[in-house]
Amino acid sequence: MEAEAAVSSAYTARASLSGAARPIGTLIAAASIALLILPFFSTFGELLTKAAMAAGFDAWLGQWIAPVEGRLVHGALALIGIQSAYDGSLLYVGTGAGSLALYISWNCVGWQTVLFLLVSMATGLQGEYTLLSRLETLALGILGIAILNILRITVVAVVAYLFGQLPAVIVHDYGSIIATVAFLMAFWAFAYNVVLERIGGEPDDRSPEQGSNSVATVGTVPS
Repeated sequence: MEAEAAVSSAYTARASLSGAARPIGTLIAAASIALLILPFFSTFGELLTKAAMAAGFDAWLGQWIAPVEGRLVHGALALIGIQSAYDGSLLYVGTGAGSLALYISWNCVGWQTVLFLLVSMATGLQGEYTLLSRLETLALGILGIAILNILRITVVAVVAYLFGQLPAVIVHDYGSIIATVAFLMAFWAFAYNVVLERIGGEPDDRSPEQGSNSVATVGTVPS
């Protein structure tokens, strides 16, 4: 009953939002629901994984995306002074006895974060915005998610190298969700303040009081 009440209140609050608060409200509601059902979240992730495997996405992601991300993570580690090497989806971090091998599987490349992005786009792009600003927002979202995934894997690799496997698993499983939600909230705040433009150049959010004041200031001639 508590979970149902929380979901209902979150949906009601989101429905009353507008402008930049609408996608952010959606993300907050999703994060709240995810925390409530956290014990079952891994099971839901397994269902998504099985669905992706059934659709044949696993082979495509493992063959094309994972090696590219491994190469980019190798470059990111070099920028912070950690030696590494890559061989396809395998990433070797460190040298000598303290080195370790990390396998970037198809399920770790960040396709789940793309689903978060698409969900937020479904609500965030509602409204009378120009086509160009919509396309710019979509492009920025895809670029941002790509950078986020590279940073996420890099952080996991650094934590595994410095602190061991268990802390890296914790960061991988829980830190990724927090980072994704935080990124999307910041992204939509930036998109509404800088990128998205109303058709006709009208402000994104206009309150009823503002609309009524513009009418009230029109002078009238007494008869």
